[in-house]
Amino acid sequence: MRHLAAIALLALSTAHADSLYTPASGFRSLFADRRAVAVGDVLHILVTETAQANQTVNNSTQSTTAANLGPGLGKLSFLPLLKYQGDIAAQSKGSASRSETLTARVAVTVVEVTPTGNLKVEGSRQVAVNNDRQLIKLSGEVRPEDVTADNTVPSYKVANATISYTGSDPLKPGKKVGIITRLLHWVF
Repeated sequence: MRHLAAIALLALSTAHADSLYTPASGFRSLFADRRAVAVGDVLHILVTETAQANQTVNNSTQSTTAANLGPGLGKLSFLPLLKYQGDIAAQSKGSASRSETLTARVAVTVVEVTPTGNLKVEGSRQVAVNNDRQLIKLSGEVRPEDVTADNTVPSYKVANATISYTGSDPLKPGKKVGIITRLLHWVF
């Protein structure tokens, strides 16, 4: 009987050593929560940023000057009676208005888990159409409770967010212009 208990104990210990599942392998069940929680996990940030700025400036200045000069004395008697009077007025108005909207979906990677459990994330997305390239870079800190069930976070819930968008300016023409176009611009 003792031999059977020893064999059973030996069989159980070897089964664990030869098991396909090891807790350190990072295995997740098919039924586990798929939200980002560890370094290397991917998370989707839904960027919806809007910025508006309006500025109006009105400025008005006015000044009046007057000067009188009498006839000269002695050798300066040839100077006639001079008078000067003038008004100076200036007025300026200006206004500036700017509105920008950025909407995108950027996949980021968890690069660090802070001691408080927040996820530091970084990522970029580059899109090229013809010769126009747009690059979006995003970094920040996300609370795990802000990650939705579909593994997304709105950009307004990213703390210390740095979002940069670079691309071609739609108001500037392309760099390559034909010789005939250059001549026409030079002549006209």
